Amino acid sequence: MAVNVKRVRKGVEAQKTWGYDNMDSPLSYDPINSEKIDYEEWTKFLSYYRYYVDEFAVDILGMDNLFPFQRLLLRAMGRFPNIMFIMCRGLTKSYIAAIFIVCMAILYPGMAIGIVSGNGNQARMVVKQKIEGELCKNENIKREIKLINTGQDNCIVQFKNGSSIRAFTLGNNQKGDSSRGWRFQLILVDEARLVKTEALKEVLIPMTKTPRENAIELKKRFPEAPYEEGRMVYISSAWLKTCDLYQRFLNFYSQMTSGDKNFFVASLDYRVGIDAGLFTEENMMLEKNDPEMTLDKWAYEYEGRFVGSANDSYYPYDITSKCRVIDRCELEQPKKCQYAYIVTHDVAVSGKSGSDNACTHVIKLVPKKNGTFTKQVVFTKTMNGATLKEQRDFLRELIHIRFPNTEKLVIDAQSAGQGLLSLLEEPWTARNARGEIEEFPPLICDDDDEGQMLLPDANPMIRGITATQEFNSTFYPYMKTGFEDGSLQLLVDSNETDEEYKSGKYKPEEQVIHVEHDNLVQELSNIKQSYSEGGKIIYTRIVKSKKRDRATSLMYGLSVVWEYEKQGKADMYKKDIDPLSYLKKYIY
Repeated sequence: MAVNVKRVRKGVEAQKTWGYDNMDSPLSYDPINSEKIDYEEWTKFLSYYRYYVDEFAVDILGMDNLFPFQRLLLRAMGRFPNIMFIMCRGLTKSYIAAIFIVCMAILYPGMAIGIVSGNGNQARMVVKQKIEGELCKNENIKREIKLINTGQDNCIVQFKNGSSIRAFTLGNNQKGDSSRGWRFQLILVDEARLVKTEALKEVLIPMTKTPRENAIELKKRFPEAPYEEGRMVYISSAWLKTCDLYQRFLNFYSQMTSGDKNFFVASLDYRVGIDAGLFTEENMMLEKNDPEMTLDKWAYEYEGRFVGSANDSYYPYDITSKCRVIDRCELEQPKKCQYAYIVTHDVAVSGKSGSDNACTHVIKLVPKKNGTFTKQVVFTKTMNGATLKEQRDFLRELIHIRFPNTEKLVIDAQSAGQGLLSLLEEPWTARNARGEIEEFPPLICDDDDEGQMLLPDANPMIRGITATQEFNSTFYPYMKTGFEDGSLQLLVDSNETDEEYKSGKYKPEEQVIHVEHDNLVQELSNIKQSYSEGGKIIYTRIVKSKKRDRATSLMYGLSVVWEYEKQGKADMYKKDIDPLSYLKKYIY
């Protein structure tokens, strides 16, 4: 339908002058004036602004401070039924999402709009913080809204024209059990990287198959009118190539580049934010050069690039990602815990920029009936520049106070590790769980016969590791087998727990441990298997500047578990072995 733009804009100015409360205004909701409405002009008006949603936001809602990239996103979202935007951190994703769904609710009377997140309160926060907290300060928007409810179980915005915006979550199982009965004409998926393809196909997309009542009536009166399709909008930051969103991204890109007008996809990196004045080049470079910022993390959080392991990675994301199944870390062992733990520590003392980290993992051993274990990495901590005494005190606290079921303390015995071993040979005092001052005995290596003679009260629970090429050739593959068969388990990605952290359900220390596991799998992805000049298998780093402290420490601890499992499987073949008796060795 052809639209006289000049005529529309002239009408816009008149509408701004009239105001919504003026009974002579065509925008008035007073039914007395319904016969005065010029429906032909209104059709042109709505046709134009539905096609140019960004201009509606500027002309009608008065949002004249939008950046060009924000207007581009709004315009695209208004035109295509299948939209995907991959956006850098801090690029106003939630704000743009809120503006768009509010504009659509106003432009399409009776439209049911859903905004969904995989878990947590992200979708609800868009309603509470962006719509109620920010957009409703705009009188033109506030005037259109009938009520807002931001309750945990009923988060909804109702408009005077019959439209609604409902925020909901799919839940941890992503089955959307509490929301399957809802129907929407538009669904915006916030942080879509956290939503599984199965949830999209079985729960969300079927929700968009019911047209608006207004659209149904229009089709009855005008059969030649175009069919109003359900819409899906995906807004997210990038992530790993193993996530479900990546395949959908490739599909959208393929459809768009082949000429399908139903699809639009774009990736916006940090440079868009610099151009808009949201970031500065200097701050971005400081962020990039942060010691904790890995190349992969920078790529998916700020460059809008999906990240995959290099082709020659020995631990590609394909095998490590599926093992990230532990929902919550352990800052200490649970009360009445019956399982044994392994504490493993890679020693480092330098605090210089770029130097190695000291890294500690706590591995929980859950016995299986075949003599092996499910190996759950429930705690991880890195330290940079910590003294040997500080590392000694930290390890002592872990094994005596926080994880008293510790079966073995595994330590890198090379270089600075020797100094740490010497400090551990001294008695150590601290307040125990009951608040009493308690002295804990010296700790020595389990093969230190001389130490046991000199220190008869010492506990020989330390395993000193001197990594050799042969050692690495045994335990790097063993670690890989653990990932492949699912017996080695890590914490879920920090992206999946971010909302729990923001809402106060997770302590900062807990969220940090999830981030540590993000860094761990990135270190693992940088390890490759190759051959030395002598033809022996060696394990090196693909990118030499990237560290592997977390990976190394984990391998050290698993070397002890390997011994336990080897003995356990051997015991299972003995005719007189009682499986229950064996299991009790690692159950307290």
